[in-house]
Amino acid sequence: MRSISRRAALGAGSAAALYWLNSAPAGAQEFPSKQMRFIVPFAAGGAADIIGRTIADKLGALYGKTIVVENTPGAGSNIGISAAVRADPDGHTLVLGAVALAVNPFLYKSMPYDPLKDVAPLTLALETPNIVIVPVQSDIKSIKDLIAKAKTTPLNYASAGIGSSLHLAAELFKQQAGVDLAHVPYRGSSPALADLMSGRIDVMFDNASTALPQVNGGTARAIAVTTSVRLSTLPDVPTVAEGGVPGYDMGNWWAVFTSAKVPAPIVAKLSADLRKILADPDVQKQFATVSGRVIASSSEQLAAHLVTETAKWKKVVETAGIKPNE
Repeated sequence: MRSISRRAALGAGSAAALYWLNSAPAGAQEFPSKQMRFIVPFAAGGAADIIGRTIADKLGALYGKTIVVENTPGAGSNIGISAAVRADPDGHTLVLGAVALAVNPFLYKSMPYDPLKDVAPLTLALETPNIVIVPVQSDIKSIKDLIAKAKTTPLNYASAGIGSSLHLAAELFKQQAGVDLAHVPYRGSSPALADLMSGRIDVMFDNASTALPQVNGGTARAIAVTTSVRLSTLPDVPTVAEGGVPGYDMGNWWAVFTSAKVPAPIVAKLSADLRKILADPDVQKQFATVSGRVIASSSEQLAAHLVTETAKWKKVVETAGIKPNE
């Protein structure tokens, strides 16, 4: 990915950062110098929680300190991200960001922060896919089948709610495949899955962590994965692109950020240390439990990714006519 030279969010500037280092007391130059916290802006118990706690545990072990994990769900992750932006700009508060960071500016009428200015990117940690699933009794056995049937028969799809990654994955598919599917939003993935398995829902672009047990248990059929690479646990299931929609690629990405006011040297240290722990086989094994593929990007690569994703989802939201939340 290309570097974004205009990213003020990567630090306060080299001159200011050097001044900070040279003028600070000797003890303040040691990082971390106090209790760290890792904000996970999603509810406990899900994939985000596993990812956040794994990163916090390994980074804490590297620093010889316990990093406190705070689950702060709400407003599509806006509450947790806002808390990180408002925290002391010393690098001791980190936050887990996801695709919502690139989508929320177009889903909320007012935003408490600017994702391209107020957060400092540290690393794009990993990507998890969605799986396109249908009822086992369905005659849809491939993406080509889905497209063909959607062009002749009214079909619906379920999501975990308006603006969720499940919703966005399906809307991106509709736009790129040139088909229409009626959206049926639910409050969470579980009730949507229940209706899919009963046959009331025709198709769903579900998170791998919740879809896999149903696929492996024979209660749902996987016809594709949404990322550009196949899922190692479903090697015979093609990607959506392979199935007939060239260029389709939708992964749930997970990245680590801090406040944009944190000095550049600390941002650089955090980014390097995070990439170091992401190379740990134990971390990669833990991420495999949520079907995660480790990326471990640089700060600059994550900054470029966020710019690209923001433009991508702006177009999808506007084309789909998804209305902003209050």
